[in-house]
Amino acid sequence: MKQIISLIVAGLILIALVVASVFIVDITTVEGNEIGVKETWDGGVEAEPLQPKTYILFPGFTQKIYKYDMSSQVFVMNDAAMNTYGEGRGRDSYLVQSSEGQDMRISLNIRWRRDPMHVVDLHKTVRENVEEKILRPELMRVVKDQATTRTALDAYSGEGLVKLQSDISSALMAPDSELRKRGVIVENFVIEHIGLDPAYVEQIKARQVAVQERLRAIEETRAAEARAERAKAEAQAAYEKAVVDAKRDKEVGILSAQKLAEQQVLDAQAAAKRVELAAEADKNRNVLAAQGEQEAALLRAQAIEALGKAEAEATKLKLGAYSAEGSEAFVRIEVAKSMSEAFKNIAGYLPQDMTVNLLSESFLQAVESVMGAKQAVPMKK
Repeated sequence: MKQIISLIVAGLILIALVVASVFIVDITTVEGNEIGVKETWDGGVEAEPLQPKTYILFPGFTQKIYKYDMSSQVFVMNDAAMNTYGEGRGRDSYLVQSSEGQDMRISLNIRWRRDPMHVVDLHKTVRENVEEKILRPELMRVVKDQATTRTALDAYSGEGLVKLQSDISSALMAPDSELRKRGVIVENFVIEHIGLDPAYVEQIKARQVAVQERLRAIEETRAAEARAERAKAEAQAAYEKAVVDAKRDKEVGILSAQKLAEQQVLDAQAAAKRVELAAEADKNRNVLAAQGEQEAALLRAQAIEALGKAEAEATKLKLGAYSAEGSEAFVRIEVAKSMSEAFKNIAGYLPQDMTVNLLSESFLQAVESVMGAKQAVPMKK
């Protein structure tokens, strides 16, 4: 019995300890897109934010970690039935007046996130509902400052709308802006729509139509002028081409005539040169022929002279032979041979009182007279 009681008491003590540990120890996980801020009973809010991880707090009842989403968030001010893609009020487009007093209903969309460096300050000053406490009032102020200085026509569309959106974005995102000082970082800003009075919109549309018609008329005028200029340019080009062609034909004709004349001159010069060369060739040929004939005649004369000298020398030698010892008998023999040859066929041709002996005797006497010999002894008949 005592043992049973002891076990019961031990179980109760264990349960008490477990229950006590639940109240004494607190386990909190700061997710990856969050930053934690810890509060304690004795020290208030810790100055350093807690980075993503799991924290064990002991004793847990004296400490608490507040977690804040640091990812990008969307806040809208528009007239959409349900804000399915951002925080904001239903049908909450911002109504402001333009510089000329026209109502402009502006639908806005802003993407923002908490600044990690100011998350502790936000916890101390705002904690929850940053959109309503900080973002919405500052957004309305900036939009009002920028929109009310413009006419409705300038802000409604086109470059004016783009400029309005750009100026609001610059004011919200500036490093020294009120939102940045309060720990809110604006990543993007968009004007979804600007609503105007329907009658004024009709006037704007009519004006835009008139502007478009005027611009179209201007463009059509420019197009007509361009076509006229093009036609004028084409006509001028055709005229200049005709002038150039005429000049070209003229210059080509002149050049052709000059070429023909120069060719004729060259042909004449070539013909004259050929005649000159032919004459020069004939002259050279005649000179060469004359020189050849002269040299040939000179050679013939020299040959004749040499031949004459040779014959004279031979005659001289021959005559010298006749003057040698015993030459008289030789001469007489030669004379006798010549006479015998000469008188061989003269029979019947001599005069009646002329005989061969008489003719021979007379001939021999003449020879001896020439040779300077004594008168020959008469031959017997």
